[in-house]
Amino acid sequence: MAEKTLEVSRFELKYLINFAQYSRIAHTIGSALTEDKHNGSMGYLVRSLYFDSYANTDFYEKLDGVENRKKVRLRIYSHDAPYVNLELKKKIGNSQEKSTVIISREDASDLINCNYDVLTKYESSTASVIYNIMKVNHLRPVVLIEYRRKAFIHPMNNIRITLDSEIRSSETDFNLLKKDLILNPVEDYYTSIVEIKYNGFIYKWITDLVQSNEITLESYSKYSNARMLFEKYIA
Repeated sequence: MAEKTLEVSRFELKYLINFAQYSRIAHTIGSALTEDKHNGSMGYLVRSLYFDSYANTDFYEKLDGVENRKKVRLRIYSHDAPYVNLELKKKIGNSQEKSTVIISREDASDLINCNYDVLTKYESSTASVIYNIMKVNHLRPVVLIEYRRKAFIHPMNNIRITLDSEIRSSETDFNLLKKDLILNPVEDYYTSIVEIKYNGFIYKWITDLVQSNEITLESYSKYSNARMLFEKYIA
């Protein structure tokens, strides 16, 4: 398999919305921006498996608001996807950096079983960095998150607006590639998330379109909110 590495540096704005706001924003943004070709009528699947140390360092750094922090995750957009994205996501001040290396399903399964050495065969600086992080910190899977996403695109500054709904998770079943998983709702059925992602700067008319629905900027993390079982009963 030809290995590929992708690197993205972004700014993100997030908003919590209800069902009525979701419908209005999807209609408004859909008339002004280009729909992602994968949207379809119901949006597309996003499923991510996050890793953390046995001390849950990344989780606690997120809760403590540490300015510079990281997450390691596997991500797919279909349970039968031929390849899996292995991603290192960093928050540096107000910006987000994401580096991705595309790996095989078999290697993804090995990483879920904490066999980090499969990454040494990839000739990629991203794979090397993630390998060192996983090996030194003894990372293991901690939470699987799944949701439906609709995305809209503007070509300038790689502007992308996403609406995420049906957010569910599991802190016990980490079988990323399984078709049917038993997952628990992270938010109620009527709550969704809007994210505005961009490089450099964002047009005011785009943020005005979103904020015209009487919503306010939030500091929201699917990862933190999905780790409810650990936070309530184990920590």
